[in-house]
Amino acid sequence: MLWDMIQQSQIHDAQSSAADAFRRADQVRRDVDRSQATIDALALSCAAMWELLSEKLGVADQELMAKIEEIDLRDGKLDGKMPSAKQECPDCTRNNNSKRVRCIYCGTVLPRPPF
Repeated sequence: MLWDMIQQSQIHDAQSSAADAFRRADQVRRDVDRSQATIDALALSCAAMWELLSEKLGVADQELMAKIEEIDLRDGKLDGKMPSAKQECPDCTRNNNSKRVRCIYCGTVLPRPPF
């Protein structure tokens, strides 16, 4: 009888863990879908802007690629990522990543970077 109670408890725990894992996996799937939709929208916007620059101003593909490389190298690494600059908080004067909205030390809203 005691063994049956222990076994039933273990089965219940396993079922609960499986249900939690399913919920987490479902949330990750939704997050990935939202991320993919964002990526698709950004890619479409970039393509439209590039075509406009090319058509209206005659900017060549080589110029675009050179500018992409220049921006990528601003942090000293050619890694295909936007460089993250440091930004000083106007209140506590501590450095924050320029991608942050608020200072991680004091919570002050940080001014938006120019790029």
